Amino acid sequence: MYNTLRVLYNPKQVFVILDNFYEEDLNTTSHLIAAVFGCLVGTYSIYAEFENLQEIVNGWLLVIICGLGIIISSAFCLFIYNYLITYLLYWIGKLLGSNGLIADTRTAVVHSIIPLVLIFILAFVLKQIPESLIDTKTQYWVLRISIQLIWIWTMVILVVGLNKLNKYGIVKALINVLPLPFVGLIILLLRYF
Repeated sequence: MYNTLRVLYNPKQVFVILDNFYEEDLNTTSHLIAAVFGCLVGTYSIYAEFENLQEIVNGWLLVIICGLGIIISSAFCLFIYNYLITYLLYWIGKLLGSNGLIADTRTAVVHSIIPLVLIFILAFVLKQIPESLIDTKTQYWVLRISIQLIWIWTMVILVVGLNKLNKYGIVKALINVLPLPFVGLIILLLRYF
């Protein structure tokens, strides 16, 4: 757990330490981080849309639907981060001459999403501030700018992780990360269908 939080401010050292772990331990930790992240995504989504959900259902059915939403969100994040993005980056890494295992790539991908938790915290805090203190437009721009900075932070952690765990240079790690905007576009399009 200590290494999980330390990746936020010292990713090079954390990935050097994680490189010495067994593959099973890396997989277990990666699955746990992705599942918890998925639960946070699901919980925030339910929190943001709770009033709309209450108009449709109420009582125990609302509790069951909220629980299922969190479980489905967790499973979706497990699939996206632990398999789809991991295998995409692993295959590209192999084309670039990577010496890492799938578990190494999975570890880099999943540990890079840890800063994204800060987006949910910031969005929750901004939603609690009344409009009389900070208007909606200012809240929107604070959140947008913060999201961009956190995404840059996430990409830096991912590049450092791929560099250390796959044992190749920064340039190859940057080339390895280039397809991610296309994956993000596909996920965005799936969200609207």
